[in-house]
Amino acid sequence: MREKLRRYTLMMRVVGIIIILVLLGIVGYQLYVFYGEHLGYTPTRAINDYFMALSEGEYDTVYRMTNPESLTDIYGRRIMPGEFVEQLRGLVGDDPVPFNRVEVEKLFESGTFRYYEVTLHSSVVGTPGQSRVIVEVQRSGNTWLITYPFAIVL
Repeated sequence: MREKLRRYTLMMRVVGIIIILVLLGIVGYQLYVFYGEHLGYTPTRAINDYFMALSEGEYDTVYRMTNPESLTDIYGRRIMPGEFVEQLRGLVGDDPVPFNRVEVEKLFESGTFRYYEVTLHSSVVGTPGQSRVIVEVQRSGNTWLITYPFAIVL
């Protein structure tokens, strides 16, 4: 009887330790995911910087933050910086309208790619408006690059 009780208490201790280790692992993983999204140069910060540069007419920054693999025309020829700037000017006009606010919401991730819904708030002649686009970002080394053309307008 005493031996059975001893085995039972030993088994309960082992089960308790396993449960504690599993819980610590889950908490550790959640902290890793949380801080990976909120500290350092995050995809959210990259998207925010990208659209702020676009709205301020800093097209060289936008070009640099764009994934080079997506900078091709329909024939697979590389888009040069001058052509890229010309396309952006056609997209936003000669006088880009600055965004009042950029909201970024993560949708999902697949491998090294992450997908976000971006809501762009602006005000044209005092009238507030907003646009929503889906953005794909990819990790490249220590930075995040935006896929171009980025806009799937919702």
